[in-house]
Amino acid sequence: MTDDLPELRKGHPYVMYDMLKSSAHGIRKTIDIMERLDYSFLGKNLFVTGNGTAYHAAAIGSGILTEHGKQWFPVQAFEMEKYWKPMDLVMAYSHTGKTKSTVDAVRHAKNTARTAGVTHYRDSPLYLEADVPIVIGDSPDMSLCNTKAFFDNAFAALEVAIHFGSLDFDIWGLAGTVERELNRLEKQAQEISGNFSSIRDIFVLGAGPNYLVAREGAQKMKESTHLHAEGIELEEFNHGCTAVLDENSLVVIVDSPEVRVRTAEIVHACRYTSTKTLVVNGDGDYRIDFEKTGDIYADAITAMVPLYYMAYFMALVKGVNPDYLRFEDRRYLDFDSTIFPPGAH
Repeated sequence: MTDDLPELRKGHPYVMYDMLKSSAHGIRKTIDIMERLDYSFLGKNLFVTGNGTAYHAAAIGSGILTEHGKQWFPVQAFEMEKYWKPMDLVMAYSHTGKTKSTVDAVRHAKNTARTAGVTHYRDSPLYLEADVPIVIGDSPDMSLCNTKAFFDNAFAALEVAIHFGSLDFDIWGLAGTVERELNRLEKQAQEISGNFSSIRDIFVLGAGPNYLVAREGAQKMKESTHLHAEGIELEEFNHGCTAVLDENSLVVIVDSPEVRVRTAEIVHACRYTSTKTLVVNGDGDYRIDFEKTGDIYADAITAMVPLYYMAYFMALVKGVNPDYLRFEDRRYLDFDSTIFPPGAH
């Protein structure tokens, strides 16, 4: 994706905003594609792989299998290539289909497993390498801070999980929930973000299915705002991270009934260090709620809506273009070109 920089805009709305607002259409198109797919390629074991946002989306979308006691294996692509010998089926996800370590993982996996590749680009390296190539979505993300692609990949992974686990799940109902929250939460996120102009460090916490939500939320916050942001398992945060909290820190917690007591304790403790707290679907210094379905694994997809809006509007508060990952500065573009040579991402 970094081979082609997005349109350079000077202010709101940035491309990231347009991609967020068009996510619902991409979700509907993805579900339609995935429902018409022949799933005879599925085996007894399912390995899910990718990098960054694509990996987070694939693992979050597949999480419903855990709830239903179905065994599956989420493995980051570089780890899979170097250390794993997967069996039966590897589902690989890559927005561009060019991410080198994801393609390398698929190539490695073909020694022991059948492979399927989910991407937005026909004839991309992943499309050509996978035994079963699948093109999803209506159009790709044009911002380097990918959001729309997350939802496409998450719903594609959810549809695979439904078929792999023979699950009864209303995927269209969840799509409707995400669409409503994309329309509803923008103003609230914008208002809350105005309180965070002095923030320098962000910690996003979640447990269970929300751990990966926290990781993806932190990734978007660092990409869009250029601030230091970490996505951490909720209890692990209490082992070391608290030593660096101060009045310029923000702790974001994706709450759920299972961790509500611990969330309240962390919020209370943060007040001793003058650290601001934002709790998603819970009580903190600031609060933002999304519509829940009652299924914590499905709700993990919807939880990305408020976090993505927060990432976007915090970038505006900081006066940062969220589309470019600082690539308008030649030093950062050279860094990326070293890590990802042309055609590798």
